[in-house]
Amino acid sequence: MNTVKSIKFIDSIGYTPLVDLSNCCDPNSAKLYAKCEFLNPGYSMKDCIAQYILNQAEANKKLTKGDTIVCASSGNTGCSFAMLGSLKGYNVIVVTSQKCSLEKQNHIRSFNAQLMVVSEGHDYMEYAHQLACKHNYFKVDQYNNPNNPEIYYKTLGPEIWEQTNGRITHFVMTGSTFGCITGTAKFLKEQNHEIKVILADPLHSNIYEYYYHGYCQDKSDYIVNKNQPYIIEGAGKYKPTKCLDFSLIDEVIQVSDEQAISMCYKLLQTEGILVGGSSGLNIFASKCIAEQLDEESVVVTILCDSGIKYLSKIYNPEFLRESQIILG
Repeated sequence: MNTVKSIKFIDSIGYTPLVDLSNCCDPNSAKLYAKCEFLNPGYSMKDCIAQYILNQAEANKKLTKGDTIVCASSGNTGCSFAMLGSLKGYNVIVVTSQKCSLEKQNHIRSFNAQLMVVSEGHDYMEYAHQLACKHNYFKVDQYNNPNNPEIYYKTLGPEIWEQTNGRITHFVMTGSTFGCITGTAKFLKEQNHEIKVILADPLHSNIYEYYYHGYCQDKSDYIVNKNQPYIIEGAGKYKPTKCLDFSLIDEVIQVSDEQAISMCYKLLQTEGILVGGSSGLNIFASKCIAEQLDEESVVVTILCDSGIKYLSKIYNPEFLRESQIILG
């Protein structure tokens, strides 16, 4: 008797395909590959950490059915917790900023999670912290939770190593929690200490300055006070998080909104790939690195989430005009 081979939809988290995007680079450049993390069930790479944090909390008896989870998120982690929390029988509260796209907000609400959008000028992470402490809710704290880099060390790093047959020479990644770049880099450098890790940072994020003027100058008390706005969501931060390990980073590259968004359109038009702005940021930075290398080098980056989440923003001509974004 023939059997049907199938899995539950939620079990398709992880082991996403690696696609060749070398055509985005000049001839004779390094090979450029990208992991399609936007193909996860929640349409972003954040499904991985949400699943792991929940599994660890359940195993350690920190969560039982009916409990309330509070998640501070720029959007995608909130979507993942809303989805998984709904399936597992938890109440989920997601706290985000006004920068979060309407698509991500509606994605969160679709799972009956409570969405709280803090007003401009307020820290949504601090608001979530106070809310969780006041009511004794389970706090995700993805920006400082050691489970965040740990799961990428256990999954994404080994996947990239296997899918490139150990040929990877450079790993390029942006970050907001920085769990992905830290965990993945740690695994890859353990396999080959010569692998270079490049953090792609939005132009008006402060991480570039913290790295070069703080960490590289051995100034642990270095503080950046500026907080300029930028469009790209889920990338960059006003200060380093506890998940960010600068010792694993070899270089930080700044990328503007225009450069990231223009790359999103190039991916759409030349590869048929519809992804979010952080993916465009990653590919632009990776292209810059690849074009400095020879054909034997292998650059790998991440396509973080689906462009479906940004139809009202970076794929909306009116939004681009209002934001004075001129596509290259």
